[in-house]
Amino acid sequence: MSLPKNIPKDLSDLLQLMATDFPAILRGNLVGIYLWGSLTYEAFDETCSDVDCVAVTRRDLDDCEFSELGDWFKNSGEHNRWVERFDMRFVIDQEFLDKTSRCCGFYHHTGKLVRHGSDGNPIIWMNIANSGITLWGTDAKLIAPQVSHQCLNEALLLELNYLKEDLASNAADRSDKAFVHNAYAVLTACRILYSAHHRALVSKDQACGWAMERVPPQWRAVIRTAKENRLKTRGSTTPEMEQDAMRFVDFVTLEVKRELERPNPV
Repeated sequence: MSLPKNIPKDLSDLLQLMATDFPAILRGNLVGIYLWGSLTYEAFDETCSDVDCVAVTRRDLDDCEFSELGDWFKNSGEHNRWVERFDMRFVIDQEFLDKTSRCCGFYHHTGKLVRHGSDGNPIIWMNIANSGITLWGTDAKLIAPQVSHQCLNEALLLELNYLKEDLASNAADRSDKAFVHNAYAVLTACRILYSAHHRALVSKDQACGWAMERVPPQWRAVIRTAKENRLKTRGSTTPEMEQDAMRFVDFVTLEVKRELERPNPV
C-alpha cells in the first residue's frame, strides 16, 4: 500500500487501520479497497476535502458484515476526526455500472452506514483506472471497468441534475452548509464541463483554472468566488450567491449537452 504524500498522520493511520480491519471483518467477501478523488490527484486540502473510498465485495453485505462495519465506523469516529469526512461505498464486483445493483455506503452527511441502490457512477471508475490507489486487494487498474462515451455522458448530466437538486434544497438557507454547497456546486460544474470536453478527470483546482480561461467573462467572478469560499468552509450565502450558482450550473448544462452532441468529442 502506497499512501499519498503529505497527508495528515492520523488520516494515514486510519486508512492503514481500514486496510487491516476490513479484510478481517469481510473475510472472503472482500476483493479490494481503493482511494479515489482528491487524494489521488495530489489535490487533498485538509480544510475542505472529503476522503473518498470504495470497497469492492463479491456479494452484497450480509447483516452480520453490515453490523460489524457500522460498529467500525462508529468506534473509529470516536477516536479519529477523519471519519467525519468519509464518503465510502461498498459495491459488488462486476456490477459497478449496474444501476439495479445493491450498494452500501458510509457518508459524512449521514454519519452512519446505510443500504441503498447503486447509481452506477462511472466517474469513480475512470478515476480509479487512471490514478486510483489500492489500499488492499486486486490492483486498481485491473478492477476498473471500461467506460463508454455514452455511459460517461449520462453520468455527467446526472451529476448536474444532482447539483441542481442540491442547490434548490438549500435555497434561502443561510447556514455554513449552504455556503459550502454553493461553492461545491460551482466548482463541480467546472469539473463536469472539463470532463465533457476532454473525456478525462482532473481536480477541482485544475478544472477551475481551465474553466476560467474558457468560459465567457461574466462567469469568471462566480468561479473565483466559489474557489475562495470553498477554502473558507464557513460563512452565509446570499440570494445573489444562490442565483449565481444556479445560473452557472444551468450554463454548464447547456454547454455539456452541446459538447455531447458532437459526433467525435475531443
